[in-house]
Amino acid sequence: MPLAFDPRLARAVQAEALAPHQQPTPRPLRTAVDFRQQWMRKHPYLSEFHSRAEHLHAALLEGDPAVLAYVPQPFRLRIGVRRYTPDCYITNDAARRRVVELKPDGHLPEELRIPLTHFFAEHGMVFEVVASETVFAREIEAENWVEIVRILHQSRELSAPEAEQEVRERLACADRCSLGDLIDPGDRERTYMSEVALFRLLHAGQVTAELTERPLDLDTEITACI
Repeated sequence: MPLAFDPRLARAVQAEALAPHQQPTPRPLRTAVDFRQQWMRKHPYLSEFHSRAEHLHAALLEGDPAVLAYVPQPFRLRIGVRRYTPDCYITNDAARRRVVELKPDGHLPEELRIPLTHFFAEHGMVFEVVASETVFAREIEAENWVEIVRILHQSRELSAPEAEQEVRERLACADRCSLGDLIDPGDRERTYMSEVALFRLLHAGQVTAELTERPLDLDTEITACI
């Protein structure tokens, strides 16, 4: 049951600013945690993650068409004398704004969770603590999106409207299609634009792929969205 909003609890949290912006990771923290960086698509800067769970979580957000954008390490806050930076800020197509913290077993001490819940509610955001285990349960899917996003970033300067239309037409005419039907492993250079076009359509939610059971390969099934 949601907690009734309490402004007194909200005031226990102080923020330098509430425009979400990735906070730079101090050099000592980079060596103390499982620090990772990757150029993503729904966050337009080099993204920084402080754990594998955060990295995979962002990859799953990339694969969710309802998610419009996210910002890792979005705010610098103070709770009493304690400094705190949440893991991720997320916006989706329903204009719902979420602030997410990833923790093993979804456990965040109440002295942090409760004031943060009230603070973000006061500013029109929902604060959620997500169990890291729920991310790792979708590890294969997340790793597939890590690879897809990497390819999309590498090809970001290319224009491929004709290749995208060809992929749409190919999928519309086929009862079943695999990645290997669209990409020639013996001539990747010739079919590279088809690969880029497919992954752009997949990222935009215009086609779907079976990414949950096995790593992305030439047998991965591709389906047009109806």
